[in-house]
Amino acid sequence: MDTEKLHKLLEKYWSCETSVREEKELQFFFSEGNVPEELRQYIPLFSYIRDEQSITLSDDFSERLQNAIEAEAKQRYVTIRIFKPLLRIAVSVLLVVGMGISFYFISKQDNRPHFVETFEDPNAAMRQATYALEKLSHALRKSETVSMETIHFIDDLDIDWTAIDSLNNNNPVETDSVKSER
Repeated sequence: MDTEKLHKLLEKYWSCETSVREEKELQFFFSEGNVPEELRQYIPLFSYIRDEQSITLSDDFSERLQNAIEAEAKQRYVTIRIFKPLLRIAVSVLLVVGMGISFYFISKQDNRPHFVETFEDPNAAMRQATYALEKLSHALRKSETVSMETIHFIDDLDIDWTAIDSLNNNNPVETDSVKSER
């Protein structure tokens, strides 16, 4: 094999573009023995591939594998078969105990509101209602201020919204110039 063809074939090999036939050619070339000095570094790679492809299993491998699988399957089946009813009972007991503990803690929780009932004292009720409404009003004013600042910031960006609106891609907005052309 000439050097130019060999270099092209190696380049295809490193790019993972070779066919099986071309890879066999490379393996055969590097196993011959008359490899140029600059390509001797690739001999272990191609001999490794050839050596690995020649490895075969022993004659009794499938029989030993089958025996090992059967021995493991018998051991597991016996263990599971013995403990299966006990596992069902244990899971049932655990489930009942867990539900009982959950119901106990739920019933012990204090689900009453933590504020004082003031329906008997109208002035106290009015003060609490006023306080709650003031807090709500303050929060709404703050959110309105932030919203307005955001809107002013976006307006200052001077963005052409019709150009970037994804809904307008299917149904473009008619502008004055388009209307005048019709």
